[in-house]
Amino acid sequence: MPSADKMNLHALYADHRRELTAFARQRVGESEAADVVQDTYLRMMQYAGQVSLENPRAYLYRIAANVATDRGIAQKACDARLEQDIELDTLSAVAPSVEATVDARKRIDRCIAALDELPAAYRHAFLLHRIDGLTQGEIASALEIPRRSVERYIAKALEHCLKRAGSERD
Repeated sequence: MPSADKMNLHALYADHRRELTAFARQRVGESEAADVVQDTYLRMMQYAGQVSLENPRAYLYRIAANVATDRGIAQKACDARLEQDIELDTLSAVAPSVEATVDARKRIDRCIAALDELPAAYRHAFLLHRIDGLTQGEIASALEIPRRSVERYIAKALEHCLKRAGSERD
């Protein structure tokens, strides 16, 4: 993606982050709103160089609505599975095949290698958010850095990992 597109995308995100968070909060609630906004930003980063936008703000909101909808659908599916009356004694676990286990191990190794390439601050913020489940605000408080830095670190770490995962498949 050309750096001009990244700069325009970053400016668009910075200009509309607060109102986009309010928009997301109405759709998914307080606890999910920040994640919806972050996922919106990441999706825009994926497609920024591929489309020409007449109204970038409208596109930003369309992506946010889609992300919120995706999260809602996933949550309803999860809720439906939890509501089913299943006798736990009747369930059996199927062990993954050797090939699936080896493939999963290779993917984990690629992820770890991609994370190891990142600056320590990016890696730490990303792991606190994605693995430990801390919110961006909690991470900012714990690391004593601005929340905006935490958002940037997580976004850059995720972008790097996704880029590396895509290049590994080729």
